Amino acid sequence: MIEPVSARVLTPEWAPSVIPAPYDSLTPDEHAQHLADNPDSFAHVAGLPAESFGHPSEHLRHAARSTEALERLIGLGAFGATRSPGLYVQRVEADGHAQHALLGGVRLSSIELRPHEDTQPGRVHGLAVHFTEVGRMSSPVVVTAPRLSMVSEVIDATLAAAEASTPSRPLLDTKTTDGARVTLWPAVVGGGDGASVGLDGPLYIVDGHHRVAAARQAGFSHVLVACVPTDELYLGSFDRELSELDMMPRRVVELLRGRCDVTEVPDAAAARPAEPGWIGMGVAGHWFRVRRHDTAPSGDAPPILNPATLLDAAFVHDFVLGEIFGVTSASDPRINFRPTTVGAAPAPVTIMLAPVPLGSVFEVADFGGVMPPKTTYFLPKARSGLLLVRC
Repeated sequence: MIEPVSARVLTPEWAPSVIPAPYDSLTPDEHAQHLADNPDSFAHVAGLPAESFGHPSEHLRHAARSTEALERLIGLGAFGATRSPGLYVQRVEADGHAQHALLGGVRLSSIELRPHEDTQPGRVHGLAVHFTEVGRMSSPVVVTAPRLSMVSEVIDATLAAAEASTPSRPLLDTKTTDGARVTLWPAVVGGGDGASVGLDGPLYIVDGHHRVAAARQAGFSHVLVACVPTDELYLGSFDRELSELDMMPRRVVELLRGRCDVTEVPDAAAARPAEPGWIGMGVAGHWFRVRRHDTAPSGDAPPILNPATLLDAAFVHDFVLGEIFGVTSASDPRINFRPTTVGAAPAPVTIMLAPVPLGSVFEVADFGGVMPPKTTYFLPKARSGLLLVRC
């Protein structure tokens, strides 16, 4: 069940200055500049610097800062009084897409939230300290499932009611600092205010693996979720950028050709892969389209059971990054993950992947496997700061 939540809702006059850009869409320098330029941004509450992940002594200090920033916003009137328990429908329009989601609570003890990505213990611990200190959630865990008929019915009923209103009166309808449009309505549920919405099976985590793990570690009974029908999930990808190249470019190409077909192309646009099975590579200003040799097991070999091992991201993580460049961890300072929707600066090495099909996400999660870090990127990104929910 997706259960009603008691929430403070961001007030319309504060919304443009409070709702931040998605964390993944900013480089560390851009994030720092956003904080400096936007003193009222919810990023001051939700932020957990990546450099603190491996330093637990820093976690409590950052959590105390988050609490102070949140209490400041509440004191200034950025959030209204706590509303009666209810569900909400959110629309986010960004990156050329519009996405609707049902917002509510999921009880961790009764609903299976299936992951497809691994988590970093340091980041989980930092978020758990944050949750324990702040005592609230605002950044929803984005979830989906192949069958969400009741969720879709509630979204459709809410939008129909909004269309019928003259004028339509959402709780929020605002533009954010990064140009997205966010709209929020109280959900229209068949059982009336305070009713829950049933589910046909487990939910699959789209975005928020660390938040789920941290909520469990913090002892939360519920997590705030944004449940999105599959037909409104748009899949993007992350580029991998390396800040160092300590070998000759031709040596990189030689190593790639031992496992792949490699073709040089004129520029990054020609190298950008349009479908799984292809990888784009930029090495010292030269661009290549790369296709792995057939890795299907022979008749005498045991079948590959873990579907995550067949992904392009796994090949890049294990062979290209690990064996060629010696980068074995997502926290290695030489690597940066950048969404394809974000403008790129020249880098010594750029690795580009096609979006992972949604079916592969379900397949890996059902198997109980995990994908390499930053394998999936779903658009538009959920926004923080709309609701404050005690969990």
